[in-house]
Amino acid sequence: MIQSLSVGPIGENVYIVESAGAPVVVVDPGAEPRRILAAVIASVGRSSATNVVVALTHGHLDHVAALPGLLEGLAAAGIPARTYAPEGDRDYFGAKAEETNRRVFADIHATAFFAKHWVPIPEADEYFGDGFALPGTDIVALHTPGHTRGSSCFLAEGASSLLAGDTLFRDGRGRTDNFDADEATIVHSIRERLCPLHDAVRVWPGHGEQTTIG
Repeated sequence: MIQSLSVGPIGENVYIVESAGAPVVVVDPGAEPRRILAAVIASVGRSSATNVVVALTHGHLDHVAALPGLLEGLAAAGIPARTYAPEGDRDYFGAKAEETNRRVFADIHATAFFAKHWVPIPEADEYFGDGFALPGTDIVALHTPGHTRGSSCFLAEGASSLLAGDTLFRDGRGRTDNFDADEATIVHSIRERLCPLHDAVRVWPGHGEQTTIG
C-alpha cells in the first residue's frame, strides 16, 4: 500500500510504502515532519514493521527538509530508521548541504524559499547507485539523472508503481535551470529508463497528481 501526503508550500509529495513483513518506507520527507511522523507511526502499527527506511530521490531542500525532524521523532518513539540517498547527490547532505542547496535555489530565483525553510540536513546512512534494492523490501532504485546528477526513481509494489521524484510528472518533467541539472540528460533518462516500463505502471510524482507510463 502506498500512502501519499502533499506537504509544504509547493505541494511536495511524500510517499509511505507499507508492506506486510517489510520495513515501512518513507520517500522524500520534504516538510511538515510532525504530520509525516504521525502517518509513519500509524503505518508501523498497522504493519507490525520493526524499522523504517527513509529513501530520497534527490537532495533538493523541498524533498528533504523534514528529514531531521522525522528522524528525531522516530528515535524518540524507539523506532529504528536508516536513510538512503543517491550517490550522485552526496553534496546535498552533511557538511556541504547548505552551500549546495543555497546555490540551487539562487539559480532558480527562490532564495526566499531557501531562507525560510533551510534546516541542516544530516548525512545519509548509505548512498546508493542504480539497481540498489532498499533493504528488506522489493523496492529498486533507477538512476535517472537530469534534475540533479543523482536523481533517481524507485520501482515498488512488484515493479507496478514508480516513485518518480522530480524526474517525471503527469504533465511534464523536472526543471533543469540550475547548475546541477541538464535538459538533454533528463530527457534521455525518461526515454531510456522510464518509457520502456510497462504502460500500466503507475507513476507517483514528486509534485502533482498521479499518472501512468502509458
